[in-house]
Amino acid sequence: MISLGAIRMWVQEDGTHTRGTLGVAEFEIPPHAPTPPPHIHHAHEEVFYVLEGDLEFLVGTQTMRAGVGTFVMVPIGALHTFSNPTDKPARFLNTFTPPRYIHYFEEMSLLFQQSVPPSPQQLKNLMARYDTEVVAS
Repeated sequence: MISLGAIRMWVQEDGTHTRGTLGVAEFEIPPHAPTPPPHIHHAHEEVFYVLEGDLEFLVGTQTMRAGVGTFVMVPIGALHTFSNPTDKPARFLNTFTPPRYIHYFEEMSLLFQQSVPPSPQQLKNLMARYDTEVVAS
């Protein structure tokens, strides 16, 4: 389990069994937990599949509510983010192609283990190292 502040992540596949082409993780998002600012990935696609609860996604210019069984595709270059605006926890599967972005979460977890929570600038700098651009909201 990887702790990202209030958010929990379990890596199901780190690319070891997919010739380095696919990573899969499961996330648990508490109600109203802080989630990423709107951002763009320049080096990987991302898929979200909601397992429990309801999430809200922004992909491009479209905002959508996503319940159990919803599949959300985020291609390279698409502005996106998500949140749990409800009063119940939510869980989703997340894929990364290629799986390199899993290492971003491992590094982020180390930042959250420090005595002071990471600043927005620290998180922005970390995202940039993984070819991810934070877009001002």
